[in-house]
Amino acid sequence: MEAPDQRGPGRSVVVVGAGLAGLTAAFELERRGWNVVVLEARDRVGGRTWTKSLANGAPIEMGAEFILPGNTEMVALAAEFGVGAVDKGVRYGRREPRGGIGVDEATLAAAAARLREALAEIEGRPETDQPPAALLLGTLDIAEGAKEAILARCEISSAEVAEQVPALEMAGLAAISDETSPGLAGGNQALALALAGRLGEAVRLGERVEFINWSETGMAVCCESGAIFEGERCVLAVPASVLGEISFAPGLPEEKATANRLVRYGHAAKLFVPLLEPAPVGAVMNVPERWWCWTQTGAGGEVLPVLSCFAGSAPALERLEVEDGPARWLESLEQVRPELALDLENTVLSTWDDDPLVRGAYSVSPAPDQSAALCEPVGPLRFVGEHTAGEFSALMEGAVRSGRRPDVWD
Repeated sequence: MEAPDQRGPGRSVVVVGAGLAGLTAAFELERRGWNVVVLEARDRVGGRTWTKSLANGAPIEMGAEFILPGNTEMVALAAEFGVGAVDKGVRYGRREPRGGIGVDEATLAAAAARLREALAEIEGRPETDQPPAALLLGTLDIAEGAKEAILARCEISSAEVAEQVPALEMAGLAAISDETSPGLAGGNQALALALAGRLGEAVRLGERVEFINWSETGMAVCCESGAIFEGERCVLAVPASVLGEISFAPGLPEEKATANRLVRYGHAAKLFVPLLEPAPVGAVMNVPERWWCWTQTGAGGEVLPVLSCFAGSAPALERLEVEDGPARWLESLEQVRPELALDLENTVLSTWDDDPLVRGAYSVSPAPDQSAALCEPVGPLRFVGEHTAGEFSALMEGAVRSGRRPDVWD
């Protein structure tokens, strides 16, 4: 049920950022009667959800890809706009390991079961008793080949080395499972486009925010273009990695500024290679080089003519020489997937570290006390984004949930 219209003089809000978090917040505010303006530095909406097409017509996700088990809010919001979820056929949590020591399916399954037991034992412990993933794996009596494969799975999905990843990520973002992991019909950017369509002219593209002057009763948002937007509230929906590039007067409280500076972002890249011949649905993981690749079905159930690849962690990107283009990655791909007919001339490489509006992939699970500090309002300022979403951080689900927090409109 929609909230009653509370529109009135001065009840206006400026949302900075038109990714999923900002657009969701703007939508929730707008349907509660607020006069909304959304400012986006890019020439498109969606932030790190960005759907494109290859030359052969296959859709690709330049950013966020999978909707994981338990990601209910994103699916529900999309359904409000008539955007359904589509099973990709492939399972995000199931990847055939190749290279390295090697491990058979039964041994890996037994190791995964032991890992789940170990994770259940530490769940609920105080934050100070939560070991990093690498440390926990080191304590388990499992086959070395399985341990290597699980470590690779963790680092790829978390986009960070396992020494820096909380162990419980192996029960969530880096879980080994056969549960469905769909995408949205029409691509994940479809939700952002639907939200922006609802908001209409309230969304202003190409407006990069430089300065925010605020008091307890209101604020003025100043853009690089010279435009100034005033209101009684401002919702900041930008990554913590670039929030510091916006000047505030008065400055943000030290606790808030520190919490944002401490947010760590993983490093990832994606590579999309058209297929010259049909291939079955499936996923393969290059264990030593920390990347995986998959084929998937489209909305009609047909296998799409594209191989999608994802590499996670800074060392992995360095090994693949991503800064110099896709050549090194393609060499590795040909060695690991010789059974596929790859169109090496029409590949697309997607990187986010070099994007000045993000400078990273997604956040690495902030600690609970840090998450609370990231969400804490400051005068008329509210803060949203996947990095503020606690257990749902790093996910599209986290972005949507952050935009639906009650403090955004209360």
